[in-house]
Amino acid sequence: MHIIPDRLFFMTTRNSTIDLAKGMGIFFVVLGHNWLSTHEKSELTRVIFSFHMPLFFFLAGIFLRAPHGLLRFAIGRTGSLLKPYFIVLTALGILKIVWATLDGDADISGTRYFIGLLYGTGDTIAWITLWFLPHLFISLIASLIILRAVEACTDNKVWIASVALMLLGIGIGSIDAYRHPTAIAASLMGPGRFLGLPWGIDLIPITSSFIIFGYLLATPVKSMKFSLPGLFVSAVVFVALHFYFDDTIDLNERVYDSAVVSTVEAATGIYITLSIASLLQNFSSFRKPLAYLGSGTLFILIFHDFLQTLAFDALHYISPYVYLNSIVSLAWSIGMSLLLWEMAKRQRWLSKLLLPQKPKKAIVRNGLGRMPANLSLKDPQKTRRDCIF
Repeated sequence: MHIIPDRLFFMTTRNSTIDLAKGMGIFFVVLGHNWLSTHEKSELTRVIFSFHMPLFFFLAGIFLRAPHGLLRFAIGRTGSLLKPYFIVLTALGILKIVWATLDGDADISGTRYFIGLLYGTGDTIAWITLWFLPHLFISLIASLIILRAVEACTDNKVWIASVALMLLGIGIGSIDAYRHPTAIAASLMGPGRFLGLPWGIDLIPITSSFIIFGYLLATPVKSMKFSLPGLFVSAVVFVALHFYFDDTIDLNERVYDSAVVSTVEAATGIYITLSIASLLQNFSSFRKPLAYLGSGTLFILIFHDFLQTLAFDALHYISPYVYLNSIVSLAWSIGMSLLLWEMAKRQRWLSKLLLPQKPKKAIVRNGLGRMPANLSLKDPQKTRRDCIF
């Protein structure tokens, strides 16, 4: 989907622009699953989907570092990405099976549910939006491997960008190859639609390309200053492309309408988001709530769709105003997701189950049994971390 204050990606100091971009990005994710966007597949859906997932992969690349090796990196991302994925969906599966058993419903298959959980695509899991977590995990690792292979030959950014473009082209060209049920999925889970390979492996060429571009542009993005001409030009291009073409991106549905148009829409959408974020960081009334929203991205990603649908369906019985119901359900889903996040941070076992655990650091003391004077645990340059969800 950078994502979480509990922490998907790390850097030495926080960056207000990226914090706000995360907040804006997760708001678009929620809006993209709201009735305002989804009814009759409105144009709003196509606009949001044209850039919001590429945005999160791009942001992931900004913090892509593995100073302690690939294994340590994978272990860290297991705690921040795979742990909440498996914990939440396992708990949900158990509840579904128990409820079905008590209700006498024989249609729920525990075996099929948990095989689908392991398969890990939007078509095989109960809460579709969680497909993003295992896929981001493997895409980050794949991106690191690709970068190491390329940088072993050259550190020229033009060559690295060329590799990213080549990967993007391969991914777009092969995206239709996985629209049908794979034999293994159909044999294990029965007939049904299973777009893509396990954990979205087939999407790696596309998503890793956005991650690599984030990696290449990390320095200018972190120091980005608001540019009115830049925002104006990118907004004109973005609007014009959506006006003259009907192209978008939906990675879960394996949709990438145009190699050129959709890519430029994604690039300009990312720039517009970062540009507006760099402007809003100067206003505390926007900076604080959006940064807080960005900090809770993981929990919003996990719970928003269920909470939003629940609220919208409930409001249907008490209010005839469908647009008002949509807005209320959107705000409710975000607010309740953040409340669950705050509860998890304060409850020991929930924190261990759902949040990444900070690694314990050894305190090095000098011969007098004291910490060196030049190393303070309160030094924000040495202790603070940033992340993407």
